[in-house]
Amino acid sequence: MKALVLGATGLVGSHALRALRAAGCTTTGASRHRPQDEHPDDWIEIDFGRMTSEDDWLPLLAGVDAVVNCVGILREEQAGDFDLLHRAAPVALFGACERLGVRRVVQLSALGSHPDAVTAYWCSKGAADADLLARTLSATIVRPSLVYGEDGASSVLFRALATLPLLMLPMAHEAKVQPIHIDDLAALIARLAMAGGEAPHEMAAIGEAPRELAAVGPRAMTLAGYLGALRGGMRSAPSLVLDLSMPLARMAARVAARMPSSALTPDSLRMLEQSADGGNTADAAPVVAMLGRPLRDPARFARPAQRIGAVWSWAAPLITMTVALLWLITAWVSWFGWPHAQSMSWLAACGVPAGLREPMLLAASFMDAAVGALLLLRPRRWLWAAQLALAGGYTVIMSVCLPEFWLHPFGPLSKNLPLLALMLLMWRVSK
Repeated sequence: MKALVLGATGLVGSHALRALRAAGCTTTGASRHRPQDEHPDDWIEIDFGRMTSEDDWLPLLAGVDAVVNCVGILREEQAGDFDLLHRAAPVALFGACERLGVRRVVQLSALGSHPDAVTAYWCSKGAADADLLARTLSATIVRPSLVYGEDGASSVLFRALATLPLLMLPMAHEAKVQPIHIDDLAALIARLAMAGGEAPHEMAAIGEAPRELAAVGPRAMTLAGYLGALRGGMRSAPSLVLDLSMPLARMAARVAARMPSSALTPDSLRMLEQSADGGNTADAAPVVAMLGRPLRDPARFARPAQRIGAVWSWAAPLITMTVALLWLITAWVSWFGWPHAQSMSWLAACGVPAGLREPMLLAASFMDAAVGALLLLRPRRWLWAAQLALAGGYTVIMSVCLPEFWLHPFGPLSKNLPLLALMLLMWRVSK
């Protein structure tokens, strides 16, 4: 049996491709770019957005028994991308499959998709679903809830959020999700693609495949509950998750929508609101029956080994920002905030000639400001080494010339020790 997997470099597509191969199915992956570890004979490089005619698809479907469409975007780069990628291209694909008599089609959609849904994402998915259901093809529309994959962008984000000590989220204790693990979803897609085919082992002839299937995990939970499950899996410290008021959430969504990589947008917030009414949950029994085994519980999604990486994803930028502010504040205080007479006396104690004290103070303030600005604008590994040398140099000089600062109750020199350790850490772990 030969299967064509579209969107095979995405989270779901790549796992579905591996699941089909593990089941003994001959597969061809398709995406905009071929991964380096894939053989050219097993891959097709296509721009899905240009495949809007049935004739575009016919050459690619020759000899194909099953098609799995995992192409999807969460945000538009240009207006109309949702309609182009979620409706126009899939409709052309389904028409070509029908003309050639492709045995099976599996369409990856989303729970909540409908032609009259509240967001463009759901509407575009729903329009393609409706077209597929109206055809004579043997097809299944798979509608997952939230999908957990170890390297998935949303899963990386949720693990990071789970390790924060305090967090405010819109509808954290109201919106319901029913997360499914990517391994379970991929196995489900593979079974559906091979349903009724001449597949080996247990993948063959699983019976009448459903036309529509909600691909959900074993239990529904709130967003706060999901974060708690991930936190427990990582054995992370307890956290406090609070509800962010919807007026503030809507304001934040409008601002965040201007950032290309932001997951928070007005549309995603509307989908979250709808999930509070159970729109993102379903009965998991059909999926369990299809797989013939229990589904992986969210409490076992994350692992203790992922805790440090999850914390580091937000701790590293936080450290960078706070150290940058330290340099900037030091620069301002040195030149504008602290009495120059006191600074001149310290420089004199360090043996700096009178004519060079003012220029040296200005140069030191400028250097501190430059380091802080570079950390905020263009953080680089070498910059942490430079800070280590600069702060270490300050510490050594003051230890020799002004040793009384070691005895100061506010610890202006002793506090440099943890800072130097932190700079050393950042130097060694930065890319």
